[in-house]
Amino acid sequence: MDLQSLVAAHMPNRRRPTPMDASAEDRYYRNQITLPRLRLRLLGLAAATGSVTLLLAGIIIHT
Repeated sequence: MDLQSLVAAHMPNRRRPTPMDASAEDRYYRNQITLPRLRLRLLGLAAATGSVTLLLAGIIIHT
């Protein structure tokens, strides 16, 4: 056992999770599993990155 694990095992946990009813627990886990929706900025960034990559690949291949 390393020192960090030993210290973590003996630290008091003062923060107790708040009790949830069944519907709140379902919402919590549903929000944890869902994939983040693609936003327009993220889509634009992916398109710009792809086009720059293709441009650089084209330059490298033609030289």
